[in-house]
Amino acid sequence: MPGVRDLDLPDLVAHTVDDARALVEAQVSSLKDDLGVRLGDLGTTIRSWLIAVCVAIVTTVLLGIAISATLTQVGGLPWWLSLWIVTTAAILTVVGLVYRARANGRRIAESKEPPMTEAENVS
Repeated sequence: MPGVRDLDLPDLVAHTVDDARALVEAQVSSLKDDLGVRLGDLGTTIRSWLIAVCVAIVTTVLLGIAISATLTQVGGLPWWLSLWIVTTAAILTVVGLVYRARANGRRIAESKEPPMTEAENVS
């Protein structure tokens, strides 16, 4: 390639555009590779969490049945009443957790500053 001072303006612009295109293609390729790896890791993580959640659900159901059976045997309660007691306790636990999560979310939202507008960013 001749020196930059020897090029005509259209040739200089053409070379600059070609260089810019090559740079953008390299950046896009690098970004695609990086995102591909990260999305693969995310998929593996989500799959592991789903398996853990399913196992936790099955374990919780079995624990509830075991507690209910224990109430029936030890307490002499009818099996249906034992199941209702365990179910009510589980529902109250979930309601309490949801209420707590909402309260924490509101507290965090109130403690954060509102985002700056573009006019505030400029000044």
